Amino acid sequence: ELARQELARQELARQELERNQPTTPQPTTQETVTEFPSLVAPALAESNFFFAGDTNRDGEINQQDELGKEQWSLSSGALLLFNDKSSDRPKIPVWQETKVSAPRRPAMLSQVHLKLPENFNGSQVFITADSLASPHISVFQKTSDGWQSVDISGAKPLVFSSNIVLGVEAKQFADRNWNGLVNLRATATNNGQQIAANTIQMGVTPWIMPSNTAPVKEVQVSDRGSGNSEFISQLKQAVEPTGAQVKIIQGERAWMQNIQKNGYVQFPGKSQLRNFNVAVKSNSNPAINKPAKSTQELDLSVFKISSPPYEDPVSQWSNGYGNLQVTPPIPGHPMGRVYYGNSGNASFNPEVLDFIQAQQIQGPAVDIDTSWLLTRQVDEIINFIPSPTPGKYIMAIASPEAGVKLLEELAGKGYGDVTINRGLSNEITVSAALKNPALIKHNLNLQKQKLKPIIEKLKREFSLTDDQIIQVPAMFGYSGYAWWPNMVNSVPINGNLLVSNPRGAIIDGKDYTQEKLRQLLLPFGVNISFLDDRYYQELRGNVQSATNTVRKGEERPFWQSLPNN
Repeated sequence: ELARQELARQELARQELERNQPTTPQPTTQETVTEFPSLVAPALAESNFFFAGDTNRDGEINQQDELGKEQWSLSSGALLLFNDKSSDRPKIPVWQETKVSAPRRPAMLSQVHLKLPENFNGSQVFITADSLASPHISVFQKTSDGWQSVDISGAKPLVFSSNIVLGVEAKQFADRNWNGLVNLRATATNNGQQIAANTIQMGVTPWIMPSNTAPVKEVQVSDRGSGNSEFISQLKQAVEPTGAQVKIIQGERAWMQNIQKNGYVQFPGKSQLRNFNVAVKSNSNPAINKPAKSTQELDLSVFKISSPPYEDPVSQWSNGYGNLQVTPPIPGHPMGRVYYGNSGNASFNPEVLDFIQAQQIQGPAVDIDTSWLLTRQVDEIINFIPSPTPGKYIMAIASPEAGVKLLEELAGKGYGDVTINRGLSNEITVSAALKNPALIKHNLNLQKQKLKPIIEKLKREFSLTDDQIIQVPAMFGYSGYAWWPNMVNSVPINGNLLVSNPRGAIIDGKDYTQEKLRQLLLPFGVNISFLDDRYYQELRGNVQSATNTVRKGEERPFWQSLPNN
């Protein structure tokens, strides 16, 4: 009874308050329908306005992707692909294009779904991107007429639908000027008034350099006519049984390794991880630096980075992509860590190094002193060789000291008159080489002053132990060229190691230097194929410098391999 009395008192007070308020005309139901056909309270609109990409990277877009969609990281958030189907664009780099009418490869678009309930009928929806990202992305809408370009300045609305599918592609990777992040905003308006908005953050999937432990799909080599015909024949015999292909490229430079660095990107799919091969190259003289056309070219894009700052002959060697390498997975770097040769006055292209750092996956890069090498390239002295045991590898490093000891062993066994560097322009006997004190002193000094500090640095930076390192016999001329074919400049191909024939002393029908390498690698179960690369040796290069590889990406997604996962 008391509750009823209190309610009655409150009702009387309310009526008295209404009588004292000014009278205001109330809109009729018809007026509401005419002027505001689908207007809903902003709070309600926001909750009913689904706008998301594949935030959790499971290959599907649903309500689970709402969580964390506005904050991208390497571990979570919708990914974008650098999307360029052409590997030999003759005129303008893709990232400089300002108008793109259709996606280059629709299957590589990163989809974003926008779902509107019925009370949004009659409204307009606009897509905008932040000013930093706008020049570097393209957005498309899937319509009944195919993919249509979307205006991301906010000037032109989307084709209205209750279920809108967008496709977003990146024109470039993250680099020194752009971190690869995109803030994409969808805004719904009615009669020019904003009624709802939603934002997601996306990021370009990073470019990853595969290590030598990764499976090889293709080996590329330049046809040099009769000069390297025997090398190509032996290359095919060694590579094709492993399941990889040999691609012989006409009219290309001899040093295939220097033209571009073949890497890959990863992207989530519904049923499995999708890996795409992407090569990085410097945008230098197109007449001599054309991208290598590949049998994998439907899957191989090329991203061009600006020309290196140095173009003198010595610096061109420094900027060759043989001077950019990566370790297998090491502690703290599950995707490997990049290293390069630093020759002091002309180090590796700094813009490429900034590009590596911007990917946030395999950096910071470690610099190695290569100032004493003719080619200035780090692959002349360091190589990582996989063993048959998964996850195990060896680091091979050139050792001038081991090279001198090899000659001393031969002389000590009575083989001083035996020829080394057989068939090369510097063919010589063991004794004659040892009687050149300047040459011997030069190599021993290299070991003490250059190689020993390098080994200590590598052990520290890459968490290596002594039992993971083999010191391969090598010798270097005064200008820093490999005095006999360099066995460190080798290429692991699906369980087979392609190595330069060192043309060492023939003892009992066997090459003594070859046998020395076999003994070093025997505990690790590495299979070796020695190739006749005499043509390249005379040009001051060897097997790795002469070839390039297209390797498969990791089967495990990078976002699941990161330390914080």
